[in-house]
Amino acid sequence: MNLKKNDLFQFGTITLITLALGYVLQFAFFKWDLTEEKRHTLTEATKQMLGGLEDKVFVRCYLHGEFPANFKRLENSVREKLEEFEDYSDGKVQFEFIDPYANNDKKRIADQEKALDEKGLKFTRLSIKQNGSQQFKLIWPGCIIEYRGKETAVQFFKSESPTFTDEMINASVNNLEYELASRLRLAIRKEKPAVAILEGHKELQPIQMNDFLSAVNENYDIDFVELKEQINSLSDKLEGFEGRKNKYNALVVAKPDSAISEKDRVIIDQFIMNGGKVLWMVDPVKTDLDSLRTRQETMAMSNENGLYEQLFEYGVRLNRNIVIDFQCAPIAFDAGPKGNQRDIQLFNWYYAPLMFTQDMTHPIVSHLDPIKLEFASSLDTVNAGKGIKKTPLLRSSILSKSWNTPVRINTSIVSLDQNYFEANKGTGMLMAVLMEGEFPSAYYDKLPNAIRSDKNIGFKGKSSPTAMIVIGDGDVVRNGLIPSQTGYSPLPLGYDRYGKDVLYDNKEFLLNCINYLLDDQSLISVRSRTIKLRKLDTKKINHSKVGIQMANTALPLSMVLVLGVGQFIVRKRRWSKK
Repeated sequence: MNLKKNDLFQFGTITLITLALGYVLQFAFFKWDLTEEKRHTLTEATKQMLGGLEDKVFVRCYLHGEFPANFKRLENSVREKLEEFEDYSDGKVQFEFIDPYANNDKKRIADQEKALDEKGLKFTRLSIKQNGSQQFKLIWPGCIIEYRGKETAVQFFKSESPTFTDEMINASVNNLEYELASRLRLAIRKEKPAVAILEGHKELQPIQMNDFLSAVNENYDIDFVELKEQINSLSDKLEGFEGRKNKYNALVVAKPDSAISEKDRVIIDQFIMNGGKVLWMVDPVKTDLDSLRTRQETMAMSNENGLYEQLFEYGVRLNRNIVIDFQCAPIAFDAGPKGNQRDIQLFNWYYAPLMFTQDMTHPIVSHLDPIKLEFASSLDTVNAGKGIKKTPLLRSSILSKSWNTPVRINTSIVSLDQNYFEANKGTGMLMAVLMEGEFPSAYYDKLPNAIRSDKNIGFKGKSSPTAMIVIGDGDVVRNGLIPSQTGYSPLPLGYDRYGKDVLYDNKEFLLNCINYLLDDQSLISVRSRTIKLRKLDTKKINHSKVGIQMANTALPLSMVLVLGVGQFIVRKRRWSKK
């Protein structure tokens, strides 16, 4: 009888504890992420953003329906991420999944496809084998975020190819938090940071940077600025303050092709001293492409733009050379007659090195496809030990060489083979660098005391904490142009005319640069997280197929049987004593 009372007491105690824990835990929120890369844990910046939401956020996801297992995995990952957003926002983030093709009404489907396209979502046309035949299916791997009447599109899978790989899906899973958090931040942002695009020194024209500028303009306000040696062009003098206040958060210098006057350089210097960020895309070497097209050769000369000494003071040297690389983009040349036609063949264009970033860990360059440069120059970091942190972003391959100017540029370079690049190969050359810290003014010892002490100028000899990125190529931001009825139309940045697709990640790289410089590091840092794609070893599976099947069927049954027999023996011995 006492034993029965003890059992009832234990049962009641356990039941009460369970109910109490259930009651307490409904007011508490926690997760235990056991994955190696913490794939189910949001970054602190994202958590803070979600916790600070002032109103409801509605997310309508259109990645839903019947499609291959890989895209089901992407759908499930999106659902899990949105559930996390919902949890950390205390329910302010609400979402639903919609199948655009659930309704068989063709007109309604067509109207919805048009509406999604107008809102900025892009479909992916999948090639699927069903019943022994090749079929195509449209899916919409994205969602629409709505906040206070403002809608923002989010694209999870960006490839337009009908074929896809596990790696492509995995890259989309990697970037889910980044894509969702960046677009949500854009939707709730009350004021956009301002970016100035430098003009007046034969920089690239807006149409030549159209794709990049359009993407930047989604998140930031853009203003084209010609300095004209006016101190107020980038900053204002506030009454009652010793220094000046910048009008812009960042400055983009895109391939200046004429000398920047010293007064303009001082204005840029003081913009940096007041905390301004700069993205430098500079050609240390000038190449006449028109001459190369017409005569198949030209001379590459030093581009005297006036920036060498200034950037040297900040910590980087622009080398007056041309980098050629066996790891490069192709070019098409006429190889002679072929019957009644010309034999057009692709050759290695060593003047267009490709930058691969698989070994780079910085979030600016992580998870990027190749980045294409053209007639680019190498960089060196200088003035070590001055408290400036310098991080390499792009490097040429070990099969690269540099030719110092003046150098003859000739199309006959395509005849070089790999043996030329194998000789005396090195470790690769620095092509882009990030510098962060407190920079010394490049003009502290060059300006007269009267100017340095002028209160209206508000000269500073050392910067506030800031950052800049220097790229030894101005064409990294240039998009192609095609003739149109109205003149010329821009192509996407990174578009390859031979592959007829966007093959290079120049735009993603430059957008990451801008985001990082403008302190959207909370978004960029998400990209540094790598979720590994752990594939099954097919050879090992085939070799140990029987053993694996036994382990997954017989072993669990054996364990249940052993536990059942053990429990029976324990119960029999326990009750037989009474």
